[in-house]
Amino acid sequence: MLERCLKKKIEIVRVDSPEIIKKNIYAKGQRLDVLVKAKEKLINIEVNSGYYDGMHRRNFGYIGEKYSEEVKVGENYLDMNEVIQINFTWGLPKRYPLLGEYFPADVNTGIRFVDNLNIYEYNIDIIKKLWYSGDKEYEFLAILDFNKEELRTVGSGDKYMTEFKKRIESLNNNLEYREFLSAEEDMRKTNNTFKEIGRREEAKEIAQNLLKKKMNIQDIAEVTGLPLSEIEKLKQ
Repeated sequence: MLERCLKKKIEIVRVDSPEIIKKNIYAKGQRLDVLVKAKEKLINIEVNSGYYDGMHRRNFGYIGEKYSEEVKVGENYLDMNEVIQINFTWGLPKRYPLLGEYFPADVNTGIRFVDNLNIYEYNIDIIKKLWYSGDKEYEFLAILDFNKEELRTVGSGDKYMTEFKKRIESLNNNLEYREFLSAEEDMRKTNNTFKEIGRREEAKEIAQNLLKKKMNIQDIAEVTGLPLSEIEKLKQ
C-alpha cells in the first residue's frame, strides 16, 4: 500500500505504534495509526475517520515532533532520513482535492525550505465516489471503506488486491478488531453529538435575538434551521 501511495519502492525495516500502548489496546481513544521505519525514510500513517477544525494542526504537530527527533540523529544534517506523513481522511470539506501534497515551500517561487519533509492526504470520500463510477486507479485505498458486498468485487487480475482483500476480510472476522472499530465509531458519534448540541444552543440564542427584533418566526426558522415548534417555545 505504501509503495502504491508513494509510487516508489519501500524497504521496510520496522513497523511501530506511534504511541505508548495502553494495557487495553481496545480502550476508547486509541488511534489506528502506524509509524514505519523504512530504509532512509520515516513514514507516519494517520487514519482520520472524520475531519474537524484543528485536525491538521494536530497531525502536523505529530510529524513535526518526529522530524525534530530525526534532526538529532546522525552526525550531519545531510544524512537525515526523509520524513513522510500519509493521511487517509474521511469527511474533508469540499475544497480539498483527491490527493493533497504538502511541504514547506515559498508561496511565490515554489522553492522548498527543506527537501525531506512531505505530507500527503488522500480524500477517501472522493476516492470511493470514483470507484463507484468505475475508476479503479485508487481501488487499493477505496477498499479501506468497503463493506462485505463491495469486497466481493475486488481482486480480479490484481495479485496485490487479492491478497489485500483476504487480509481485510480476516480483520473483519476478528472480534477484537470489530470491537475496537466500534469504540472508534462510538467516540466519533459522541463528538458529533456534542458539536450538534453546541450548534443548536447557538441557533437558539440567535433565534431569541431575532424574536426580540419582532422577526417573523417562519423567517427565523429558515435562518437558524430550528423547527417552528422550538421557536414557539422560545417565545414563551
